[in-house]
Amino acid sequence: MDIFDVLTAISKRKMAFMHTDMNENDALIRAEFEISKEYHIPLLDIKKLLGVRFIPTGLVEKRR
Repeated sequence: MDIFDVLTAISKRKMAFMHTDMNENDALIRAEFEISKEYHIPLLDIKKLLGVRFIPTGLVEKRR
């Protein structure tokens, strides 16, 4: 499984959640978490793939 497969899986799962009347941000967070568990990929690595930057004092999201 490569990066593009992971991103595709997240996108598909996010769309499925959005079709169940969930807002886009909540759907993305839930999709990231579920794909992380399903494919045994650390959540931090998934966040890096999506362009979220981390500051040592805590999580600060900055989408590019």
